Amino acid sequence: RDYRQKGVDIVLAVDCSGSMLAMDFAPDNRLRAAVNVAREFIQSRPNDRFALVAFSEYAITQSPLTFDHTAMQNQLEKLEVNVEASGTAIGMGLAKAVARLKTSHARSKLIILITDGVNNSGEIDPIHAAEIAKSYGIRVYPIGVGTGGYVDFPVQHPLFGITYQKVLIELDMATLNRIAEITGTKQASTAGNSAQFAEVMRQIDHLEKTEFQAKLKHNWKPRFAVFLWPGLLLMLIILFL
Repeated sequence: RDYRQKGVDIVLAVDCSGSMLAMDFAPDNRLRAAVNVAREFIQSRPNDRFALVAFSEYAITQSPLTFDHTAMQNQLEKLEVNVEASGTAIGMGLAKAVARLKTSHARSKLIILITDGVNNSGEIDPIHAAEIAKSYGIRVYPIGVGTGGYVDFPVQHPLFGITYQKVLIELDMATLNRIAEITGTKQASTAGNSAQFAEVMRQIDHLEKTEFQAKLKHNWKPRFAVFLWPGLLLMLIILFL
């Protein structure tokens, strides 16, 4: 019997730089909003393998490619904003995600790149990282998060605790669009609130489904004799008695 299912290898590359604390996704900050939407995305794709990369001024692998979605969800929940980071290395985050996929034998490989800033750190330029992704047949879906312009940002006040002030956070959509163009996804997406973010992920979910085929083989072996001969013996004993 043949079964057809759909599955791809996916890396979530999530910006954890300080600007992800912005509160334009209230009641959540940008990072919490990204985690919530990513959690739902993973739950909607039970046949896919996922990996998680976090980046700020450097990039780390939070989870390698795995079918263990529970472990992936746990790693997502552990993501925290790196308040000590002095920059955002989008190119490093993308390159690290490519490294997680370059040995994959999946027919379809993709990276969902979630960021709210401008590349201003790291040794690898985002465009160069995109070219590397293209060379491995990896598609990149960049998502720019945030409303743009001045947004509420939490600040520690010595007397009043956490207060909020308007802070200008720039988002380099031109670079994200170029990454999408290079890797074949045409154009980056923007999400200014949780509903828009969820809709972007639903669009990616709809676009990125690849069939794979598995054969299920049944081997039948007769086992009735194990019960037949003792049964006949018992019948003979009953007749004798």
